[in-house]
Amino acid sequence: MSSEEDTVTLKSKDGKDFTVPSKAASLSQLVRDSMEDDSDAINVMRVDSTCLEKVVEFLVHHDEEAMKEIPTPLGGNKFEEIVTQDWYQNFVTREERDMIFDLLTAANYMGIKPLLDLTCLKVTFELTGKSAEEIRVILNLPKLTPEEEAKARQDHKW
Repeated sequence: MSSEEDTVTLKSKDGKDFTVPSKAASLSQLVRDSMEDDSDAINVMRVDSTCLEKVVEFLVHHDEEAMKEIPTPLGGNKFEEIVTQDWYQNFVTREERDMIFDLLTAANYMGIKPLLDLTCLKVTFELTGKSAEEIRVILNLPKLTPEEEAKARQDHKW
């Protein structure tokens, strides 16, 4: 934590520091757990500075305008029907796929449920209606041999 009680410093895995209002940063379980320590900065060891900058942007905005909870079951067939707040729509639609996956991973690691929900929803709609091959490419999964695919289909019938 910084010497000022109203901010915390997050340090990315590549060593860049981000000063964030404590209230905004406390949306993260990792931050809440680390605030008890008396350290100068909270190390966010699994998140690089490019991604952490986006996470900080999300945290600060969420503190100003909380994201509406994503309903289950989903209340629409399009991302825009479910996420109705423009800022949150734009936050994920303006990013490249790799950054969305990085944000998803960071949200999971840092325990930021609204960001995790938002990025998972974005990925869900990106995968909806795609063939198995298209999904394999999007998720960067290795191509299975015909034998491996047959075994996987047998093992995971649904």
